[in-house]
Amino acid sequence: MKSLRTLLKLANRDLETLRREMAAQIERQSALEQRIAGHDQTIAQEQKLAQRDYEASRVFGGYAAAAIQRRRAMVSEGAMIAADIEQIRALITAAHVEARKFERLIELEEARAKVAAEQRESAELDDFATMRAARARPSAS
Repeated sequence: MKSLRTLLKLANRDLETLRREMAAQIERQSALEQRIAGHDQTIAQEQKLAQRDYEASRVFGGYAAAAIQRRRAMVSEGAMIAADIEQIRALITAAHVEARKFERLIELEEARAKVAAEQRESAELDDFATMRAARARPSAS
């Protein structure tokens, strides 16, 4: 029983580690989404500037190509983060199932111990009742 509790503690620790990793990945994904939104805003501002200024419009083509390439890289990074999140989610599910198995085994073991204790108590009461009944009978000698 003690080993099952240790295994349960280890499973819960692993589960908590995975949950922290999931939170870190979600935070990373949120930061990336904010960077993409900021990048898109910068592109829109540069585009407006290029429409008003001739010199800015001459260099905007090169800037736009680099900006598109940078945005693709960020989107690709976002896809990798999303894949990591899905993988961690699957690991969390598996770890949760494993922890639940240990919890269930502990419950079953405790139930068996309770039944065994009740049986011992019942047997002791039966023995006590038998001895008392034997004493209460008059001797046949």
